[in-house]
Amino acid sequence: MMNLFKSKKDLFEFKHGDKTWFLTSAAKAVEHNGHTYLPLVVSRGNIDDEDIDKCDTEITFPYPMQILNAEGDDLQALFINKIYYKSVTVTILELYKGETLVIHIGRITQPQFDDDENTMTLVSSTAETQQNKSILTRKFQKTCSNKIYDRICGLKIEDWSVDVTITAIDNLTITFTVNPTPVLDENGDPVLDGEGNPVTEVKTYPDNYFSRGVLHEDGIFTTILRSTSFETTGSNTVVLGRQHFGLLVGDVVKLAPGCDQTRAGPCHTVFNNHLRFLGFPNVPNSNPVNDQIIK
Repeated sequence: MMNLFKSKKDLFEFKHGDKTWFLTSAAKAVEHNGHTYLPLVVSRGNIDDEDIDKCDTEITFPYPMQILNAEGDDLQALFINKIYYKSVTVTILELYKGETLVIHIGRITQPQFDDDENTMTLVSSTAETQQNKSILTRKFQKTCSNKIYDRICGLKIEDWSVDVTITAIDNLTITFTVNPTPVLDENGDPVLDGEGNPVTEVKTYPDNYFSRGVLHEDGIFTTILRSTSFETTGSNTVVLGRQHFGLLVGDVVKLAPGCDQTRAGPCHTVFNNHLRFLGFPNVPNSNPVNDQIIK
């Protein structure tokens, strides 16, 4: 038993939303910290943490093959379907004599497939590499600079999310029905019928109510480009910005409305959140200093 700890072993923890894959480069499964790390032919590149330009590492797997977690989710399918961008994180630990050392925490930014070598290589970048990029700053602009549901916007996504049931999937177009919700009185308490059961209703939402919003399930968020309502088209649909991994007909997911970043739009009409609006709608379209001759 002591021989298991004489050599160093790499432990890999991949995470996408609430889904996690525990893998190891060891020949046998490794039990550590309450998790079982499954053996896989996986290798990593050298990790150099002394140079900010060298904070990337590469993780190589055989390809094609299924890389399954305990729930049967395939890690490799995430990258084949090209929905990986900055949505999969990885932690690499070095196990030696029963103790672990975290040697890399990053986000997968690029998959590379080599058909000649039959390999898939994932490039993982650390947060430090972001310091070489331009930092977003707030500007004087007509539209709001907040990101909806962030701390400054102040809206809570759980307060605005709607439970729906998926009825059809056609590429990126998702058809759904809205699940019944309890009717609440003026105090926010459920309204009961004569037998003491909660009274429910199926709410309706206008076209583009969910546009620029998100579909979210199990910690995975996917942008909604536009939406239609049953009243105008005969079905409730949303068009996603990319494929939502693992989405199936019959799934119950949550939809949250979005915002067009204008003060007169959903910020006021839907959310009544215009007091937190951080745009400048009265900024003139032209700058007189640049566009007019001042005498």
